[in-house]
Amino acid sequence: MRKFIIISSLFTCLYGKVRVVSSTSDIADIVKIIGGENITVTSIARGNQDPHYVEILPSYMVKVRKADIYFMVGMELDLWAQQIINGSRNQKVMVVDCSVEINKMEVPTGQIDASMGDIHRFGNPHYWLDPENGKLIAKVVTEKLSNYDPKNADQYKTNLYQFEKDLDFAMSKWNNMFSILKDKKIIFYHNSWPYFSKRFGLITVGFLEPKPGITPSPSQLNQVINQIKENEIEVIASESYFSDRAPKFIESKTNVRIVKLAQSVGAIEGADSYINLFETNLLILAKAYGVMHD
Repeated sequence: MRKFIIISSLFTCLYGKVRVVSSTSDIADIVKIIGGENITVTSIARGNQDPHYVEILPSYMVKVRKADIYFMVGMELDLWAQQIINGSRNQKVMVVDCSVEINKMEVPTGQIDASMGDIHRFGNPHYWLDPENGKLIAKVVTEKLSNYDPKNADQYKTNLYQFEKDLDFAMSKWNNMFSILKDKKIIFYHNSWPYFSKRFGLITVGFLEPKPGITPSPSQLNQVINQIKENEIEVIASESYFSDRAPKFIESKTNVRIVKLAQSVGAIEGADSYINLFETNLLILAKAYGVMHD
């Protein structure tokens, strides 16, 4: 490992910036914040794309062939990433799983099979949707960049400190501005939001999907309509990449309000950075519940 780091450092000195590829735009944004001018970073999945399903293109392999470090989401969300890495034939790329420090939610017990839908063996992988987990991702990124590029380690650590400070400031503001969202009942399209809901106090009553990754059937939509009426649900939230068809049908049968949330950086207008991702989503929800106005 020591020999690898020395060789890597020589390459960095000769060729300049550390070349990074990440699976998602969220990790890419955090890498950009920590790495600053010392790195270049590109994301495979776009922010408005379902990160579970990414078509493997030769151009992605070319990107990874030139990369020094690849940051994965892990927890079986981006299984496609390993195929891209293997196809790149870049045996020198450092592959990093960003989920290593995460306190994982919804880890299944017992046997898992295909009839259960898109269940992840290691827990719900949408952990970046809690800003506190953003700090843990940033710590992993800082450690790996510092190992690869030790001459700039102090700068990476300084950037980490500033990122944590900015997130703490934002969290303090959000806790004050959006405390009215606590205990609000909500239905989501897909189970992307347990980390987000826990952090901000939302109560998830159900999902449009009968099982993760399974398109809702007419009978499922009728069940959701009954849930809305019985629980007086005010809002259904959907990821940016899902069709509006099912939510609009439910809206036509109830008084529920339909909103699109940003599941990743760049998914919708306003969510153009990791911190703005949360600010945008919280504002959308607050307006949907009628507790904040333009």
